[in-house]
Amino acid sequence: MSQPFLEIKGVRKAFGDHVVLDGIDLKVERGSITTIMGKSGIGKSVLLKCIAGIHKPDAGEILLDGRKCRQGGKDCGPDAPRLSYLFQQNALFDSLTALDNVALPLVETSRTSQRAAKAKVLKLFEQLDLGDVAQKYPSQISGGMQKRVALARALITQPQLILFDEPTTGLDPQRKNGVFTMVADYQRRFDFTALMVSHDIPEALFVSDRVAWMDRGQMRFVGAPTDLEIARDPALLEFVHHRNELLSDLAGQQGRSTLFANWSELRKTYDQFVVVSCATERRRPGSELGLRRFASYQEAVASVSALPRRHSQIYFLDERHFGLGVEAKDPEPVVDEIENYLKPLNDHAAASHTNTTRYRWSARSYRLSAVPNPSTLWILEDQAELASTSLSS
Repeated sequence: MSQPFLEIKGVRKAFGDHVVLDGIDLKVERGSITTIMGKSGIGKSVLLKCIAGIHKPDAGEILLDGRKCRQGGKDCGPDAPRLSYLFQQNALFDSLTALDNVALPLVETSRTSQRAAKAKVLKLFEQLDLGDVAQKYPSQISGGMQKRVALARALITQPQLILFDEPTTGLDPQRKNGVFTMVADYQRRFDFTALMVSHDIPEALFVSDRVAWMDRGQMRFVGAPTDLEIARDPALLEFVHHRNELLSDLAGQQGRSTLFANWSELRKTYDQFVVVSCATERRRPGSELGLRRFASYQEAVASVSALPRRHSQIYFLDERHFGLGVEAKDPEPVVDEIENYLKPLNDHAAASHTNTTRYRWSARSYRLSAVPNPSTLWILEDQAELASTSLSS
């Protein structure tokens, strides 16, 4: 296994008698987006500030690209990777123009002249389509634009690691989606590693490669967003349930809770329950623009909705699965029909020449009389996916 780009070992931090971080362990891979989640006030931002060197840990180690840092992310030795910190409220200086705000880290932390710093900032503004705001003050631009300027300031020193502390604080839902899209887009373009703290559960997970669940001063779960479905920690299960309800709202469909409530009626009314699932083919390391995945999900739902057979509403299962009851004595024809409806979507993905993740949708059918409840359905679907993975490897 390759060496993690950022490694946190047993980090502890207390303020007086109040222990905030109680032996935090976390590994962050190079070129990835990792999101830390958890309840308010449990120390997620404190951890970022320890990594950035704003707070000094009481115990433990922080290693950046294998180098031990003496004071959080500061003083990691010569030629250590650079890091930047994006604060919750942007921390732009009201008395400085956008250009001067972004140039400030260059002027303060290097020997770059004012003239050279200005030229570098203007070049970055051109890359980020920020040229129109260069001479404006923070009070003269929107909250979303302020966030872009703050991210430009984080990028100006060409950091290998950027720490995002609640990057969507104070923004409306549309602008929140825009910020997550921007983070994922910039991460690909500028090739940095991102560690993000966020309360925006569905949106943040769409752009994350890994998610870490923090509770009672420790990391209780670290894994891929889809691995949340197999978590067993009660506090995390509550989080997952809340996440799936939010995702189903975004999808405009009823979720698992409704499926459980409707299961008896589905078994009386329909012959088959069809699960439509998405397999991904990773084309490159690091993050993808997760909103593309959700767009693919919505396209797949729209395709299957055209099925002429009598069928139930479509139920949201998770961001890779949805299902529906179908009237069909024989499962094979209905699976073939649904996969025919999915074929244009799969063909378009296969023909894509972009160097990103490809999505392939397929269907499996289960006789409802043989599936007493949705929990049994999950087990059968997991077994089918495992068998399919074994055959293809």
